[in-house]
Amino acid sequence: MSHVCILMQVEYKPGDQPPDGYLAWHEWAEVQRKAGIKQVQCGECGKWKTPQELSDASITSELIDRRGRFVVAMRQVCNKCFLDKEKVRPTK
Repeated sequence: MSHVCILMQVEYKPGDQPPDGYLAWHEWAEVQRKAGIKQVQCGECGKWKTPQELSDASITSELIDRRGRFVVAMRQVCNKCFLDKEKVRPTK
């Protein structure tokens, strides 16, 4: 006696927001990879996110390059970090 399990998944398109759930996320990630969508690191939490998961906000920081010069780096912040920061900011 054998059993067959059928898992119905939503069909994802390139640029869709990531779903919740382990198997659904892997299906979504495969579609993004095949479309050539690259991930970048969030400037706040350091997690790798696709462009659709990033907010318009960015943070700047001064870094020192190999030659000892100061360089200003701008990094985008993911939606989750941006919303968390908005909750913390005092309202006027």
